[in-house]
Amino acid sequence: MAYVSQEDKKKLAPEIKKVLSKYGMKGSISIRHHSTLVVTIQSGAIDFKEFGTWGQGGSDDGYIQVNTYHIENHYSGKAEKFLTELLAAMKGPNYFCDDDAMTDYFHRSHYTDINIGKWNKPYFMQKTAKKVSKKVVKASKNSRAFNGWTPEVIDGSVGSITLPTNSTISDASSISETSEQVARMTAKEQDKFVEDIVSRYPNLADTLMTKLGYSLLEHEGE
Repeated sequence: MAYVSQEDKKKLAPEIKKVLSKYGMKGSISIRHHSTLVVTIQSGAIDFKEFGTWGQGGSDDGYIQVNTYHIENHYSGKAEKFLTELLAAMKGPNYFCDDDAMTDYFHRSHYTDINIGKWNKPYFMQKTAKKVSKKVVKASKNSRAFNGWTPEVIDGSVGSITLPTNSTISDASSISETSEQVARMTAKEQDKFVEDIVSRYPNLADTLMTKLGYSLLEHEGE
């Protein structure tokens, strides 16, 4: 009889997150009916449009229920590599399957399901960031630094993010105010803001993407 507990999910989660991070994907981990470990991919850098129903004349709904038994037959390239590694991480070192369909006998450690998007929330394909210079701009000793960002980024036209006088990023109020200003940006302002961070501070952009991805996984998996 298949069974997967919250403790099992907790043990498997680190390797699953490593695979998601490796391929620039974001997703959630959950358990269904105490027997199936489910990973739902919410967004990422892999284009799945050529696979599944929406790539084969079906509705363009951005939702695929992956057939984990025939990944190599239905997917190719980066998508196949990602799904194969993800499935292996979901199974873990203690996975076993003694199923025998001929005798109607089914016994395995647990089942695994992978979903690309949800029926009510389609998979979001993230745009690949353009290549940028690895040169990192550092704040001068005389500048009012914001976690390594120079004043021209803080006080510039992009989103008009401004720190209160004599405040630092360690101040809870400053963090809250800055987050709120980013949240109030229009879509165009957000695009410009992100592009500015990626072009000026690629290392910071990479760090933020990783931390945001892990944070989303932790919240979705609760």
